[in-house]
Amino acid sequence: MTRFRRLASLGLLGAIAVLIVGLLAAPAGAVVLQGDCTGGAVFSNGASVTETQPLNDIVLVPAADNVRYTGDTHLSPPPEDMPDSFTGGVSIALPWGSVTVVDWEGTTEETMASGSYIYDVSGLVPEGTGGVEVTATHTQRGETCIAAVTMALDGDPGWQAWTAAGLTVLAGVGVAGAGVKRSVK
Repeated sequence: MTRFRRLASLGLLGAIAVLIVGLLAAPAGAVVLQGDCTGGAVFSNGASVTETQPLNDIVLVPAADNVRYTGDTHLSPPPEDMPDSFTGGVSIALPWGSVTVVDWEGTTEETMASGSYIYDVSGLVPEGTGGVEVTATHTQRGETCIAAVTMALDGDPGWQAWTAAGLTVLAGVGVAGAGVKRSVK
């Protein structure tokens, strides 16, 4: 009976670990979810993102960078002196919710844009720990475009990962120990 409890405890611990990894893993790739837009971004480490990337690509990017971007809504230009209003943003889907990295709004007579943006997400996502879904949205003249890509931060996860791994092992030893029959004298 003691052996059965120990094996059941180890099996349960393994099932919990697989479940946690499965829940935290994000789907890989890049895809336009809505709209007829095109765009891309180039990072200082040479990585690039476009809406035409294969769905199995995970883009490895720096935690902080000055990214160069382009975007095109493919709308016809508005009449002169009648600018369109627009809104949009970039967010990261994390296991505990979504975090906005940047948002924008205003008016423009343009239907495409390019430029650069300085970002720093080192406090939001641990480096070197796997992919997270990054979603960009842009709405202009009633047309909404949504694109998503899976990105991972370049780097070492650091002491936090080793601490979490150590605590997981200790918890596993505790669960396994709970299945051991204690002798009472």
